[in-house]
Amino acid sequence: MEISRARRAVFEALKIAAPHTFDDALRHAFLAEALNLKLTELDMDSLGEMEFCISIELSTGVTVLPSQLAALGSTEAIELHLEQALA
Repeated sequence: MEISRARRAVFEALKIAAPHTFDDALRHAFLAEALNLKLTELDMDSLGEMEFCISIELSTGVTVLPSQLAALGSTEAIELHLEQALA
């Protein structure tokens, strides 16, 4: 299974921003099962949200602001947002 650029960017950003909740088991499931996570489940604080957004921007060139994360709400919504911006 090929992982999209958007999904890979979200995966890498979650490893940085939520290392305690985005553990090895969740990482494997996220990639293998196309798991959709609600951002509220990841317990990211404001610093984690900023790290997440910076990682996304560095890997894709697409700016996602911390204030947008609540509106997007899930990893699937962020991926869709990134895929649309990268198209």
